Amino acid sequence: MAEQTINLTIDGAAVTCPAGSTVYEAATAAGVHIPTFCHHEKLVPVGACRMCLVEIEGAVALQTSCTTPAREGMVVRVWTSEAAVKARKANIEFLLTNHPLDCPVCDKGGECPLQDQALLDGPGRSRYVEEKRHKLKRHPLSEFIVVDQERCVLCWRCIRFLDEWAGDHELDLFGRGADTRLSTYEDRPHLPGGAAPGMTSKWQGNTIDVCPVGALTSRVFRFEARPWELENQASVCPLCAVGCNVVLGVKNNELRRITPRENMQVNDAWLCDRGRFGHGFVDHPDRLQTPLVREDGQLRPAAWDEALALIARRMQEALAQDGPQTAGGIASTRATNEANYLFQRLFRAALGSNNVDHLGRVPAGAALLSALPALEQKDVVLLAGFDPSTEAPLVELWLKKGLLRHGARILALNPWQIELVKFGAQWIGYRPGSGLVAVQGLMRALVEAGVGSRLQRSLNLEELRAGLERYRPEAVEGAAGTPAASLLEAARLLAGARQPIVLYGPNWPLTASEEGREREAEAIAVVENLALLLGGVEAAFVPRDNNAVGAMQMGAVPDLFPGQQSLADQKVRSRLASFWGGKLSPAAGLGFEEMMAAGQQGSLKALWIMGADPARDCPGAAGSLERIPFLVVQDLFLTDTARLADVVLPAASFAEVDGTFTNMTGRVQAIRAARYAPGEARPDWWILAEAARRLVRPKSQRAWAFSSAGDVLAEMARVLPALGALDGLAIDPGGWQPAAPPRAGRRAFVPVDAGLPARDAGGQLVLVPERLLYDRGVLLSRSERVQRVVPAPCVRVHPDDARRLGLEAGDQVSVSSAAGQWTGTLEVSEEIVPGAATIASDAGDVPASALFEACGVLPRVSIAREGGR
Repeated sequence: MAEQTINLTIDGAAVTCPAGSTVYEAATAAGVHIPTFCHHEKLVPVGACRMCLVEIEGAVALQTSCTTPAREGMVVRVWTSEAAVKARKANIEFLLTNHPLDCPVCDKGGECPLQDQALLDGPGRSRYVEEKRHKLKRHPLSEFIVVDQERCVLCWRCIRFLDEWAGDHELDLFGRGADTRLSTYEDRPHLPGGAAPGMTSKWQGNTIDVCPVGALTSRVFRFEARPWELENQASVCPLCAVGCNVVLGVKNNELRRITPRENMQVNDAWLCDRGRFGHGFVDHPDRLQTPLVREDGQLRPAAWDEALALIARRMQEALAQDGPQTAGGIASTRATNEANYLFQRLFRAALGSNNVDHLGRVPAGAALLSALPALEQKDVVLLAGFDPSTEAPLVELWLKKGLLRHGARILALNPWQIELVKFGAQWIGYRPGSGLVAVQGLMRALVEAGVGSRLQRSLNLEELRAGLERYRPEAVEGAAGTPAASLLEAARLLAGARQPIVLYGPNWPLTASEEGREREAEAIAVVENLALLLGGVEAAFVPRDNNAVGAMQMGAVPDLFPGQQSLADQKVRSRLASFWGGKLSPAAGLGFEEMMAAGQQGSLKALWIMGADPARDCPGAAGSLERIPFLVVQDLFLTDTARLADVVLPAASFAEVDGTFTNMTGRVQAIRAARYAPGEARPDWWILAEAARRLVRPKSQRAWAFSSAGDVLAEMARVLPALGALDGLAIDPGGWQPAAPPRAGRRAFVPVDAGLPARDAGGQLVLVPERLLYDRGVLLSRSERVQRVVPAPCVRVHPDDARRLGLEAGDQVSVSSAAGQWTGTLEVSEEIVPGAATIASDAGDVPASALFEACGVLPRVSIAREGGR
């Protein structure tokens, strides 16, 4: 259908624009400049600043072009109207009467619309000689934002962004007339020390971007550089799986600021505050700057040749004495695709071992989200074990857009309330370990609600119906703690949905059953069954780390080659060997937990870990790592794992390398080096290639002669079938999205027997790790401003459990499991289900993993007041 258009005249020229355009949009598209402050293409127009006044034939007065719809035959005068030009010039002069003339010290100077328009559209010289008004300057609104009320031009942009996109009404205009000022509300939480009420929105940094003057500035970037001094480089945020497009601003080889870069398929034009302000790790003095080797029990600095020669010698000795099965590698969900590809290539081709894995794997059989913008159009969204507010904030923003603008409904299936519940999401709680039961109950309620019209793609509906018979809402409430009324209301919403979707995260397989990830396949199958029951709608997994998808696709797993090609396929092995050299084994290797078990038993002789810290993150891993005779760690910092290593290799950060990441939708996005790495730190791909050249026979060294990350990407495009259409030399600035796989035809439900477990009466609680937006993990712990907003370590329980245990909110408690002990403050909340306890994964010096016996199984814990009082 052809797009409807409108014809009008602007300054005597004929203009055609799409129907629904404003006069401002029509003029701007035609190349006619109209000054404005309050207008922003991502916000609803309000006509507050009166800078865009134009004359419209037939109108009794000048009109704001940003709010006036263009109409057929309209005659508009922008620069040919003396009255309009005079009014706009007068408005700028009025703004400048009280605006401070502090451009030389204002962070906005050099990229300030007020500066530009004062020169282009204003009088150029002020006639105002009286005393200017005085308001608050350098007034902190949060740990990240400072406001200068004298600079504010009352455009409402910051307020509108928080209202329209984030749903966080934390800013407003107070007072009247010349006394009007921008501030936050007095009932907001106070900053440390009680200095002032503080903003808490995770999107507050975007108010800096939309501000047309220097009223809102960053406390991280403040006075660090002038905009024209920055060398800007397009890149991708490394702090979650969304892969927000960003611009890195560097001065004197220091990363001074990160700002969002528009990509309508990923992050629109926005960036969460973790991604914006959490870059302190890049320039932190704790960065590793030289290789380290262990001598007489201590790590000492070494040259690259010495460190790499030692690795080659010790690896070759291990292989010669015990065979390739005694060497293993742990790749990284934070390293680039190129690094992960070469990492598994090194082990398979140079060492002959398939013992390759990575932490935070995408579950086998899990599907990825097809497109982020499509979330806005979903009318009912079920989030299973997934809190986008802390795990993938831009997913939250896309969902909020649908919620705030289109009335979408969100169902939060989780052991505790997620942040979106405050915005109208319906919470469907379940005790950890009973998620399968809750979903089975939801499906039974859906069948009872009559969703038969959506079941024609299924082969075995009657089998499913029979299997769901015992999951009556009342039975589910007793077994899982899920209120029957919540299940029935959720079923009603899903049954009436036109475009539902299911999203689930890493906590879903962890909490779905008492066996945790041992029943991961069933946890995935049950959400796929639900999606099929709803008519074959999308059910997508959202990983936690920025390149979890890439690590899987690059073959950093023990049972698949890159591109998920089978180890057993002789043709695949022959083809890969032609690129890699060496003989490739068809036998599946050891996974991470199997390698840790082998290390404990003494059968794993050498292990190489790249960009991961299992000693901190994985239960029992430190003990296994200590028993491995030769350990190599490649990382940014001297982590808990690196302290155990025999060789430590300093890696470059995302800001110092070229390469690619693959985000949660499978989009391959390029990053480019914006600064030099500190000291002798090197890109991961370079380290691996240099090590491999020392490990292989001389005739095979040419296969490792990569001169750049682009060379590695070019080989990847030839080796991986899914990347065959990728131009390895030039990825579009918006990234490369592979074609979605074809949807399956008729599918069958997978039988899942969740049982109806009885509630544990032993008095212990099931502990679930909860991810924070800001934590004390390896990267964010190096960002000073971020650390100021990390909450104190606490364990959260339901009031019923607190009363049963004789505890009160604020008590200092000890949390004990079979694996260890943790101490902190008790928080009592009705936002968690009875029978559960949550501890933030990385809020304190002791991580929640200290209480786990195994990575994939939730521990049972006892909680007591410290000292037994």
